[in-house]
Amino acid sequence: MRRSTVLLRSRQRGLSIIEVLVSLVIGLVVVGAVLLSYVTSGQTNKLQAAYAQMNEDAQVGLLILSRDLQLAGYAQPTSLDAVTFQFGRTYSGSAVFGCDTGFVSASTTGNVACAAAGASPAIEVVYEGDITNTVEHSSGRPSDCLGAALTQQTVGLTDFYVTYNRYYVATSTLGRPELHCASKLGNTGGALVDNVENMKIWYGEANPIDKRQIVRYVSAANVLDPTFGHVVSVRVCLMMRSAEPVLSAEDPATYLDCDSVSQTSADRFARRAYFTTTALRNKMTF
Repeated sequence: MRRSTVLLRSRQRGLSIIEVLVSLVIGLVVVGAVLLSYVTSGQTNKLQAAYAQMNEDAQVGLLILSRDLQLAGYAQPTSLDAVTFQFGRTYSGSAVFGCDTGFVSASTTGNVACAAAGASPAIEVVYEGDITNTVEHSSGRPSDCLGAALTQQTVGLTDFYVTYNRYYVATSTLGRPELHCASKLGNTGGALVDNVENMKIWYGEANPIDKRQIVRYVSAANVLDPTFGHVVSVRVCLMMRSAEPVLSAEDPATYLDCDSVSQTSADRFARRAYFTTTALRNKMTF
C-alpha cells in the first residue's frame, strides 16, 4: 500500500516556469488583439460619426442658402406696360450682391460694403418677403433670416416688405466657425449652422443675348455688372469641419478644398467640401 502511494506521488508534478511563461504570452497576445480591435473599432465609429454630422450640417446650410437664392429677385407685379408688356414691380433692385472678402458690417442698415481683405466671402440675397416665403412674425409681418419683423414699404397703393438676408462665416466666442446671417434691419448677426469653416461663392453670368445661357462662373470681384444684374445662377461651397479632432495618426489627413486643391489637416480635424448650384428663377427670362 505504501509502495503504490509513493509511485502515485512520483508521477504528479506542477507546471514548469517555461510552460507558465508560454501561457502568459499566448494570453497577452489574445488580450492585445481584442484591445486593438476594440480601439480600432471605436476610432472608426468616431470618424464615421464626425463625417455623418458634417454631412447633416452641410445639407442644412446648403438648403438654407439654396432656398433663399431661389427667391432672390422675387417681387409682386404692380402694373403692366402696354408697349413693352413688362410688369412694374414693387422691388426692382439687385437680387444678389457679393463680396469675396466679406462685408464691412453685415448688419448695417444701409447698403452693405465689401471689406478690404481677410474675411471669408459673403453674399446678400434680396427679395420681397411675405408670410408664405418667410416665417410669419408674431406681429403678422414677414421676417428676415433671424426671425425679425420686416419694415413695411409702399409703392402707390401697394404695401410690401423687402428681405435683405446677408450670409457670411464668423467665429463664435468659443472659437468655433459658423455660418451666420444678418439683415439690413441692423440686427446683430446670428449663427445658423455650426462648424462651417469657410464659404466660397461663384456667380453665373448670363449671355447678354440669351438671358438663360450661363457663359461663365466667376468670383464676386470678377462680375462684370457691379449691380450683379446679369447673374442668373449662384454656386456655393461650404467647407465643413468636424466638431472635434477625430483623425488619428493612421487616418488620411488630406482633403480637397473648395477649389479642389489638396490640403493637409495639421490639427486632426476632419474636413470636407460640399457644393450646390442654384438658378435665380426670378432672374431667368422665359
